[in-house]
Amino acid sequence: MGKDRKTERVSGKTRPPLGPIARSWLVFYNAANAVGWSYVLFLFVRHLLHTLPSPTWYEGVYGAVKDPLKAFLPLSFIFEVLHAATGLVPSGVVPTALQMFARVFIVWGVAHLVPKVQTTLYISLVVLPWCLCEVTRYPYYVTNVLGVKSDVLLWCRYTFFIVLYPLGAFGEVLTMYAALGPIKEGALHLAGIPSSLQGAFQFYYYVIVVFLLGWGPCWWPIYKHMFRQRKKALGSPGTKKE
Repeated sequence: MGKDRKTERVSGKTRPPLGPIARSWLVFYNAANAVGWSYVLFLFVRHLLHTLPSPTWYEGVYGAVKDPLKAFLPLSFIFEVLHAATGLVPSGVVPTALQMFARVFIVWGVAHLVPKVQTTLYISLVVLPWCLCEVTRYPYYVTNVLGVKSDVLLWCRYTFFIVLYPLGAFGEVLTMYAALGPIKEGALHLAGIPSSLQGAFQFYYYVIVVFLLGWGPCWWPIYKHMFRQRKKALGSPGTKKE
């Protein structure tokens, strides 16, 4: 018996057509994220223009971009997971949660708690790939929801990640590794955390170690999945779409 309910195809998957409220919300949400990441990229570039060619240009990158990242990354984590869990977008809940939690953890769980990593070059290796990925990904989502075809955004969405994902993951690993020494020395920024909970952070060194050990096994399947999505979206090289 055939299905009589129309479906939309998105990134190789099908879903029921979006209603006007859901469509409006996704356009607003993705547009807001596009603006947010563009602003972070602007702050990053503005900092470079004010500090280059100083050899220590990277020391102030975190200070330049931390406020918007701290504000919207936790909210994005919540909404991205909710969208996937409710079927509003055709993304897997687990991969989405892992990717978004990783970013929140790097900003709040590493850079915020371990001030010494804030002035390392590794923060730049994290922030720049994040920005370049998202200033194309979210505009692509906006056009996708609106049913507007953009070959340029489609190509950027499924090509930039090839370099930016490994670069960002490398920066995240280096940032966590750089945090181990200060954590071992007890150089944690625990201001604002109730004293009754601060004792738990004596084990934080091992928390970071566990994350480091699990980074590769969690990241690699997501990276391979993106190549499968790229093949579906762009086709194999040399093939022609009918």
